[in-house]
Amino acid sequence: MNKESIQSMKLLGFFLVLLWLIEIVNLVVEHRLNQFALLPRDVSQLYGIVSIHFLHWNFGHLFSNTLPVAILGIMVCIKGNAEKVTLSIMLITGTLVWLFARSGLHAGASGLVMGYWGYLISSAIFDRNLKSLMIAIITIALYGGIVFSLLDFRQSVSFEGHLFGFLAGIFSAWLPILRTKNNRKQARA
Repeated sequence: MNKESIQSMKLLGFFLVLLWLIEIVNLVVEHRLNQFALLPRDVSQLYGIVSIHFLHWNFGHLFSNTLPVAILGIMVCIKGNAEKVTLSIMLITGTLVWLFARSGLHAGASGLVMGYWGYLISSAIFDRNLKSLMIAIITIALYGGIVFSLLDFRQSVSFEGHLFGFLAGIFSAWLPILRTKNNRKQARA
């Protein structure tokens, strides 16, 4: 494992600790921090595009996201460019939820989970190398059932966060391919 992967894993660990510290503070203040969750199409709450990933409704909600963020996040770190991928997924997911989701507050790191999942699987298709293929196989073996969260339309679940996270992950895997093609075109010109 290279230094970049190790550094990325340290940042992932910091992110997970931060999520738990925020939830502890949120509990102490009787979940008043949840007012800062994402509220679609409310210009006064544009910060929700980022805050959606850090706030959770309760410890059960956070617990259900912690292990998948950790495991899938480690695989993203091993693959490389984890910080760029994470930031891309978070911003795209938050923006799409803000633009297109149902009214009501949206919170939780499940969009990031689905983004990592989509990224790791689609990277095998776009990269076409053994490392990406092996990571995708492990991802599907561990979290193949997560695909059904894309079809969870219960009022209490932000299926939009799941769907847009998944799409953001695919886009994040495709973006380097797009950049490479554009660079080749510019080199020929």
